[in-house]
Amino acid sequence: MSPVAVIGRTEARGISRRRWPMVLLLVGAAIIIAGAVVAAGRGGAAGADTMRAWAAGVYLVAGLAVAATLGASAANRDADAGWVGLQVATGTPRPVVMLGRILGRLAVLVGVFAIWIAVAAACSLVIGQGGDGPLAVHGVAMLLNMVLVLVVAALCSVALGPVASGIVAAFLYVSCLSLANLMAAVNADAIGTAWSGLVTTLYLVFPRAVTSPMLSDLQYRAEAGVAGAQLEINGNVVLVPASSWAAVLWTVAWCGVIAWGAAMALRRRALS
Repeated sequence: MSPVAVIGRTEARGISRRRWPMVLLLVGAAIIIAGAVVAAGRGGAAGADTMRAWAAGVYLVAGLAVAATLGASAANRDADAGWVGLQVATGTPRPVVMLGRILGRLAVLVGVFAIWIAVAAACSLVIGQGGDGPLAVHGVAMLLNMVLVLVVAALCSVALGPVASGIVAAFLYVSCLSLANLMAAVNADAIGTAWSGLVTTLYLVFPRAVTSPMLSDLQYRAEAGVAGAQLEINGNVVLVPASSWAAVLWTVAWCGVIAWGAAMALRRRALS
């Protein structure tokens, strides 16, 4: 087994024993179940929208908390406490140590989302909505968004404290989401041409928040709840389209670049 995989497995086991990931996992699952209860009382299309909106809210809010917290602890505290130094002392290069620590945190994040998606699918079956494939696809899309948050927080954790790292990562995600919304407005001719060039340039360069077909539909109909407010510009409701495969791959590539940047940054970090 490669050193990255060994360190990743060790990190994942250590994090899974902590209390806070389990608390967030259970709280998210409980909210999804509560949403299913509300959806069962409404029934039909309204019930399906309710179930999807509640689950999507968990993927966004609770997912953001999990991803930012995981990434923000990738380097700073353990580097100051000496744990990262012990891992480096075994002869493992610093970039490999950092990649392993990120990999372990990614494994925890994937595990949390897998359980939430499974709970949502089971609840949809129980209330008569079927397995709800579109909701599962949205869960995977949000997982990719939260991977972006995690690796950005991990990069920041090399130089910043946990709180600052989490805030920067969350801010970047909100910025990417805003760019996606603005780009939709540009394509719909809802904003002036004076800003369209800048918006397009930023959208093409930076990572892109991934939007699922389900969220695109709910957001356009103002049924997404906290997962996504209806986009209205100059009195016009703008459809934020589902992300293309090119946008998905672009964000995946950015995640890889940022993770590699975090690994390289650890080489200049003082270790205790």
